[in-house]
Amino acid sequence: MFLDTNQYLKAIQAVGSILEAYDSDKMIPALGFGGNLTHLYGKTSHCFALNGNIFNPELFGVQGVLEAYKSSITKVKLSGPTNFGQIIKYAADMAESYLAHNLT
Repeated sequence: MFLDTNQYLKAIQAVGSILEAYDSDKMIPALGFGGNLTHLYGKTSHCFALNGNIFNPELFGVQGVLEAYKSSITKVKLSGPTNFGQIIKYAADMAESYLAHNLT
């Protein structure tokens, strides 16, 4: 089956299992990019939450991310060209918000 051999799943598992050990609450924001979401937005999205909630894209643990990826890959048509700008900005904004709330 495609999802059993998908290199993205292998990468998520490999990297995620290492990083998850350093995450105290095990809540991992999971975002996708370059997906044709015409059924939701009418266009390609370069930053969308795998769980469907862009305001709270966190999933519990690597297993949660893997399950959300498997689910979204069946619903989202991959689309190009890839634009990383929106997802990088979203991640930077999340980091800035975290620092503002935790270092004051």
